[in-house]
Amino acid sequence: MAVFGQQEEYKNRLDWQILRDGSIALYLRQEYLNEDADWLRQHDYQVFACDCTQWTTEEAMHTGFQRTLSFPDYYGKNADALKDCLYDLPVPETGGMALVLNRFDAYAKGTGMPLMHSKRTEAEVVLDILAGASRDFLLTGRRFLTLVQSNDPHLRFERLGGMTTQWNRREWLNKNRGV
Repeated sequence: MAVFGQQEEYKNRLDWQILRDGSIALYLRQEYLNEDADWLRQHDYQVFACDCTQWTTEEAMHTGFQRTLSFPDYYGKNADALKDCLYDLPVPETGGMALVLNRFDAYAKGTGMPLMHSKRTEAEVVLDILAGASRDFLLTGRRFLTLVQSNDPHLRFERLGGMTTQWNRREWLNKNRGV
């Protein structure tokens, strides 16, 4: 089953635009994030949100995912377990699922800092896993999006699922983020 049809009207849809750019969208302004989350809900998306300021340790981050996404009790609280549980999420065929990560910059600058023996940060690894899950769901005709809110207008992540994350359509230009 195709995730979208070939009609031109799909290209104006928020979900199509986010998926076209790699499934993860960055937001500075909370009102834009709220508007887009509301749009997704109105289009039959299940929307889940995490407060990343609570992710002060790696375990706290995993506990946040487990609580928000109802991961099973046996969730191993590591990157491999996160990947396994994300890929098992019951993403509906109608609409889809969206994960909102509020204040991801607080996590990225704290616990999500560079990993030992790696050029990547823990925050990048988490987003890369989310991008991979989205790509996997698309193969089965289901949509999984991640909306990342940051108070840092310079926040940027490279190499996520082979793509660079993009600012949302209203804050794409630097001048719209005060940069």
